[in-house]
Amino acid sequence: MDHFTALRSVLVESDNRIGAAAILPTARQQLGHIADYRRAARGDLRNALLCTEARWAEFAGWLSDDLGDRDRGDWWLAQALVMAEEAGDAEFTAYVFARMAQRAVDAADQDRVLGLAHAAERASNIRSQVRAFAAVQRAHGHAVEGDSAAFQAAIEDAQRLANSAGSVNGGLGSFCTSPYVSAQEGDGWLRLGRPQAAARCFHQALTEWPESYRRERGRYLARAAAAHIATGQPQQAALAALAALELARLTSSARIQREVIAVDRQLAKFSTEPGAKQLHAALTAS
Repeated sequence: MDHFTALRSVLVESDNRIGAAAILPTARQQLGHIADYRRAARGDLRNALLCTEARWAEFAGWLSDDLGDRDRGDWWLAQALVMAEEAGDAEFTAYVFARMAQRAVDAADQDRVLGLAHAAERASNIRSQVRAFAAVQRAHGHAVEGDSAAFQAAIEDAQRLANSAGSVNGGLGSFCTSPYVSAQEGDGWLRLGRPQAAARCFHQALTEWPESYRRERGRYLARAAAAHIATGQPQQAALAALAALELARLTSSARIQREVIAVDRQLAKFSTEPGAKQLHAALTAS
């Protein structure tokens, strides 16, 4: 059990640095080993292995999403939810509901975001960072509905919960820090049509962003670029997108690449700007 927990931590760290393509085959292989042990086990040991398998399945879903395979990401996340519920792991069940809400924001079923977020928040006795992550998804649900006041209230809840957790390293939801919530706030303001507020939030988040989460830094650089375009700052947008593109290539992230391509299309109307030319050339050279 300790081995599988430690190995997953190593792979999560590696994913942040070198990307999902190098990690997913190992994750699938280890999931097979865990399932073999779980089938042979009984009682508390079986439940413990099932909890571990659920965490690995969710991780495989995350990796699949980053590689652009959303269907496989759906499948792995559904497996994680069933396993967590079967094992009676209330905290991880709540976390998976929050992950489902996170994915619904960018899907056709945006009407489910709030419901999934509320499902995550119904659990009791879960750590502050998981609650903060669920509150972030509740905020996005309100943003989808266009409710600015409810969005801001939920983001404030998330910041309070993230700050109350202190500097806890490792563990479920440990990524949900104050900079992460600030970046999510930027996403919400961008969706709500307030790009200046979004740009401020992205700047604050990126200033404090941990070095170890460099792929996610790429994602929010791309989002910051979109905010700069909306505020009429094409040169700043191009520079942010170029930095995001570099990280997308370093980590083989299809998600970041897609967002940079979207920025490039938006910059087409600023084609005489040096930064816009440089970004387009960098993309077409790949």
